[in-house]
Amino acid sequence: MIATKEYYKRKVDKAGDEQKLHDTYICREAKNLLKQGTSLDRVRVLLDATINTPVEQDIIDQMLQDESSTKMRRINNIMNTNKSLNIVTDPQVKKFIQNITNQ
Repeated sequence: MIATKEYYKRKVDKAGDEQKLHDTYICREAKNLLKQGTSLDRVRVLLDATINTPVEQDIIDQMLQDESSTKMRRINNIMNTNKSLNIVTDPQVKKFIQNITNQ
């Protein structure tokens, strides 16, 4: 990871000390995968992790519930297209639908 000195200092200050930062640091990609329910071993495989230090589940839970994480996550990634599309049913399809619903 490449970071400015100021960024690194803020992270150290937030963690308490440099060793704790090194012991508990988790990248955004790993955090997102863990939030999705991916196992720690699978996350390490997916991200080609070179560190295999055992991590207690309570440490993972604490990192995932950190209050500094983004409060607002976008759930709906589908744009509202009602205003940009004019949906018209083919007349033959409309007649077919009417026929099968009237039976």
